[in-house]
Amino acid sequence: MSAFRFFISLALTLYLACYKPAIAADLNASSQQIYLAEDQQVLPHRYSDIPSWLNKLSQVDRVKLSGGSYWLVKKINISQPNQWIASVDGPIIENIDYYLYSEGNQMRHLSSGYLHPYEYLFSYARHIDTPSLGGYWLITRISSQYYTEQPQLSFGHKSDLSQLYHWRASVITLCLGGLLILAIYNGAVGLVQQDRVFAYFSGYLFSITLALALVFHVAAHLLHLRITQVHLLPVLLIPIFSVLFYCRFLSLQQYAPKLWLASRYLIALCLLSIPVAVIWVNWAVILVYCVILLWVVLALSSALQCWRQGSKQAQLFILSTLLLLIPALLLAMAVVPKNTTTLLAADLSILLSCIFSTLFMSLALHYKFKRLTLESLLVAKQLSEERDAARLDALTGLKNRYAFNEYVSNIEFDEEHHTSLALVDIDYLKSINDHAGHQEGDKLIKLVAEALNMVLSDQVKLYRIGGDEFAAFSDTLSCSEIDEKLAIADKIIQLNGTAQSGISFGSASTDDCQDAEQLFYRADMTMYQQKAQRKRKSKLVALNQQP
Repeated sequence: MSAFRFFISLALTLYLACYKPAIAADLNASSQQIYLAEDQQVLPHRYSDIPSWLNKLSQVDRVKLSGGSYWLVKKINISQPNQWIASVDGPIIENIDYYLYSEGNQMRHLSSGYLHPYEYLFSYARHIDTPSLGGYWLITRISSQYYTEQPQLSFGHKSDLSQLYHWRASVITLCLGGLLILAIYNGAVGLVQQDRVFAYFSGYLFSITLALALVFHVAAHLLHLRITQVHLLPVLLIPIFSVLFYCRFLSLQQYAPKLWLASRYLIALCLLSIPVAVIWVNWAVILVYCVILLWVVLALSSALQCWRQGSKQAQLFILSTLLLLIPALLLAMAVVPKNTTTLLAADLSILLSCIFSTLFMSLALHYKFKRLTLESLLVAKQLSEERDAARLDALTGLKNRYAFNEYVSNIEFDEEHHTSLALVDIDYLKSINDHAGHQEGDKLIKLVAEALNMVLSDQVKLYRIGGDEFAAFSDTLSCSEIDEKLAIADKIIQLNGTAQSGISFGSASTDDCQDAEQLFYRADMTMYQQKAQRKRKSKLVALNQQP
């Protein structure tokens, strides 16, 4: 639920960042009028000349996406003295000139725009004084190579708008930082899990973050980079990483091969659109909008097809894609030349919808990450169990020769460490197998293992290293102490086994050896010396029993 709370707070802060307060009661302003601006046009000299000057201009309903110069005009009536701010709201407007005419024929001129220094962070606003009360004309000339939104001319109290602009700057910075952290997090998960789904989603989030940063002129503020040709390029990266993401997330090649192929073609189209958008800057917006529309339609079609084919992960992706459909429809209406009623929400609406759509995809990936983590734990547990099983002897339950070799390879031969090794061999096991059967031999092996476990307890690590051979290691017992315990085990075996039952054993210590081979050799030689003595003793007993 942490991702959900993050995106809810992100939505609220972005709403507040984009919210525009109503004009104050002591300021009456007419609606905005838009006129074509030409290079040879000269501004009027007096307040009274403005109506006739406007009649000579060509009025339009909206600006063209392919750029140009326009006049934005408002008539204002100020009834109380105050300080004011004039602003044109829009992501990319290269040059803005504010002209404020008073009834007393006084004029104020201020410049702003993407290519000029900023008075307010993430805004083209300028502080402008009004010398007297009464009527004013606010005439603004805007010029840009392309427009991604319908520019809106606003005029309001300095105290209200400056507070709003500072608040917007804070929350926009917070939102960009949050998206960047989320992108880094998913990238790290993709790297750790070796899962391209998280890596592609991280690239998708990085693209959104970069596009938003350019929309709000972060590069212009921090790095003083003002290159309008690259302003829209990060928007083209969004569908590229999105296609890579949903193709893998939805297993699109499996469920819908034709849509998977179409998605690949869309990636190629995006890559081809990048140089086109740089060369033909005036048509960059229309090109980007068309690519965005294709992407949203294709993504939604792919999700629906995968859902119909039984993909369980398609539902959340459909919901996230539907959020992108609203700005996509706005963009579709925006590129229709005769449409004069749609208020463009170009870059901001697409990018905000991308942010909200990431909520659902983040939830889906969070579920996927938890599932992968659980699967990893289960696999790790299974591997651990299989690893332990591979190191156990099936007959006795003791550790086997493989585990014995692992332990031997880690023995340290120095003055600070002491380890004793005892080798144990079952006497006459082959004879018992030959005469009484292997079943009796297995019983004897189990008996020996139980006796050794009983007398050696937890102070010794016990291994079965062969058919009739056992090994015991201890870091606390000396060789003589181990031999005493093994002698007790020998008596237990003889009492509970057959007449020929018994064990031979020998021990050695790391104190007297330089390496594992020498340790094993000395214990082995001691054991076989004892075994030889036991055989000679058995023969003497047999000879004495003969009549």
